[in-house]
Amino acid sequence: MKLSMPKKIVRGIVILVGVTLTLYVFLRIIAYIQSPTQTSVGSTFSYLGNSVHYVCQGEGEPVVFFETGFGSDSEETWSGVLSELPASFTSCYYDRLGYGSSDDVPTDFTTEDKSRLQEALISHIANERQVILVAHSYGGVIARRTMSRDQLNLHSVIFLDSAHENQHGLLRGKLEPIPSSAVTQAYANAIFGLSDIRNLFVDFESELSERLANYYGSLRWAHVLSSYTSEKGFFTPLASLNYDFGKLKLVVLTHDDQAYINNKRFYEIGPQWLQMQQSIASLSDNAELIVAEGATHNIPGDRPDLIIQHILQAVEGN
Repeated sequence: MKLSMPKKIVRGIVILVGVTLTLYVFLRIIAYIQSPTQTSVGSTFSYLGNSVHYVCQGEGEPVVFFETGFGSDSEETWSGVLSELPASFTSCYYDRLGYGSSDDVPTDFTTEDKSRLQEALISHIANERQVILVAHSYGGVIARRTMSRDQLNLHSVIFLDSAHENQHGLLRGKLEPIPSSAVTQAYANAIFGLSDIRNLFVDFESELSERLANYYGSLRWAHVLSSYTSEKGFFTPLASLNYDFGKLKLVVLTHDDQAYINNKRFYEIGPQWLQMQQSIASLSDNAELIVAEGATHNIPGDRPDLIIQHILQAVEGN
């Protein structure tokens, strides 16, 4: 005998689905209306038809240029550091494509492409002036590609817990590449507006925190993830790249293992991470490796004073 669902239950399900969809559409519209707009204080640079946003303060020589780590916002990372630097020299940070006020990033935009953009922007800003390049995390990989082409008037480079070209090979099973599932989730989140709806009910402490919460639920962030994961992680032995920076001054700041004493995963990779930082320092005959006491991988957030100290020492020629 064929069983059928009672009509009252069917009607109830239809009504529930209809109300849910109506509420969802309503919340999507409200989220769209209330989404924060990106303010563009600074300047723009055109690169291969793309608008790249950057911020500079001060004037004169040298030019201190900041490269942000993967997944980090340049304003959040560097604005506090710039505010403590004197105006007697130039200090700049920028939004990579896909971030901040810059144009969206093509999903096939590689690390090499990012390095070419970096070089073009630094050349545009500095012209012939000397450059101090400060690079955090993934930004270090980008910076070394730029350094290897030797097209800039580099005075010195400061690496902040730089990512390593072979980190996923050396830390296999301990620090894996971002999985493709994360990209799928980011696209689903952006398409269905799940974060946008959730953010309607969050009391944000600042406009910046609200902007970032909305950004990490956007298609732009999904495109950034896609462009990164399409390269399949870092598995290139550093020696095979033939990097040799001669006597270029390198300062390699790395995190303090004790800052991760309560985080087993990161604490256990500490010795191997330090070895990777040592291999980066070995690329120059004029390098200094320093542990940033009390700092996690987020050295810009944990020890901005140490970054400022080494920038001022570089500017003064020490």
